[in-house]
Amino acid sequence: MLHADVVVFDFDLTLTRWETAARFFKAALRAQPWRMAVVVLAAPVLLPLLALRRTRRLPVRFAVWMATFGRSGTQLDRLAQAHADAVFAAGEAVFIEDAVACLRTHLANGDRVVIATGCWEPVARALLARGGLAEVPLVASTLRPWLGGWVSDQHCLGPNKIPLLTARGYPPPWAMAYTDHHADLPLLRNSAQWCLVSPKPECVRRIEQALQVRAPILPWRGQAAAR
Repeated sequence: MLHADVVVFDFDLTLTRWETAARFFKAALRAQPWRMAVVVLAAPVLLPLLALRRTRRLPVRFAVWMATFGRSGTQLDRLAQAHADAVFAAGEAVFIEDAVACLRTHLANGDRVVIATGCWEPVARALLARGGLAEVPLVASTLRPWLGGWVSDQHCLGPNKIPLLTARGYPPPWAMAYTDHHADLPLLRNSAQWCLVSPKPECVRRIEQALQVRAPILPWRGQAAAR
């Protein structure tokens, strides 16, 4: 049965202007220089891992672990909130106006809107709250403690979004989906309608090739992909 009123939004670069988790963890590393120093010292070992598909995520996971090492869950939640506060205090435009307007239009029309993102949940939640979107349901990535730091637990990315959305009461198929990335192809396959938000040409090519349709594009972040 089609869930005719469920609309799924990606978060990073669909609603926001940058990759929010990456920015948060970089800030967490830079806040204490010794953490960044460890990452730099490990770079000769980590950088070659980027060349292989099966190991390319390891450097990122190490950086996240180093950024969270010695910090409790409560401390990290507070750090996420402080990060969101600092970003908004600096007057930075986190959210894309057209994207937020579209989301609010769906809400006004009575649609059930949910945000599904690979961003770490406390960071996404803190930014949404500061952006006046705290009421929108969020399905996001989680971390788990490991060897004094924190590592990925449930990563809400690509095909993983489907079971995570289902577990939260939003099973497919969905009425509409918005994303900027071809990693969300499984999401699009399970949506009656969908749009790409300022996608890169490679994203358009891969999605159009897989779905055999011309991709509808919304140039919310500026110039859309060349057609």
